[in-house]
Amino acid sequence: MAAFLHTNLNVLDLDKSLAFYRQALGLREARRVVPEDGSFVIVFLEDGHTGYQLELTWLRDRREPYNLGDNEFHLAFRVEDKAAAHALHESMGCICYENPAMDLYFIEDPDGCWLEILPNKAEFAPQAGVDVLDAMARRRSLRRYSGEPVPQALLDRILEAGLRSASGRSRRPWELIVVRDRAMLDELAECREQGAGMLTGADAAIVVVADPTCADTWVEDCSIVMANMHLEAAASGVGSCWIQGRLRQAADGRSTHEFVANLLKVPAPYQLEAILSLGMPEAEAPRRPFDEALLGKVHWETF
Repeated sequence: MAAFLHTNLNVLDLDKSLAFYRQALGLREARRVVPEDGSFVIVFLEDGHTGYQLELTWLRDRREPYNLGDNEFHLAFRVEDKAAAHALHESMGCICYENPAMDLYFIEDPDGCWLEILPNKAEFAPQAGVDVLDAMARRRSLRRYSGEPVPQALLDRILEAGLRSASGRSRRPWELIVVRDRAMLDELAECREQGAGMLTGADAAIVVVADPTCADTWVEDCSIVMANMHLEAAASGVGSCWIQGRLRQAADGRSTHEFVANLLKVPAPYQLEAILSLGMPEAEAPRRPFDEALLGKVHWETF
């Protein structure tokens, strides 16, 4: 069995192409290959959702434009908000063909390659899911953010990952509080003596609380929610950091729970478990190789 990995496009101006694909389609650099002699550069781009990659290859000695024939081949992208995408691409001046009857249009990259833009409809939905192990390999606890806002579509995906979490006897004792207000995030950064300062630079925070009277597994249930959101953030290209709240102290001497409950008007008997800090990363997180030494922690049949 074979699986799709990537598609390659050769480009004349690598920086111009990287800027185009980031602005027009939100693609981000995953990794690059540069030989010692500098004769070429290969950059792999990803969308943070599918695991599929676009490979851009720049050749140092190439001067003439690439012959794309009649542009009968193309790449296709599905967008959450077609109207917003169309407005962006129109402002960039890159729309090259429109077909309203089929509800699609094409944009052109700096080298003249056509890219199809499709609305988010069921018939265009991919059938394969995100590679979970790949998301785990890219997960980091990021405490510095670029200042760029987290797109609402990505925040919605992160929340959905939390809401889909398993829980003991399906009790779902947790509630999620989303904070995006700048002043509130700055106040929330004081919820710990140390370890929550990254919230002053975050674009959003998701506070996870639970009702202990609903399930005696509330701590475990909340931890699953946090882990799932943490992984979806990594898969979506969003920086995140787990801020432990339960059994921690605030800068003013109160417990972190008391501080957060007062600030966010959390009613009794709900208890704070943790906060997920969110923001767009300053740089792409490389895929972390698996540490084979960890296999020593696996015991078969007996300890």
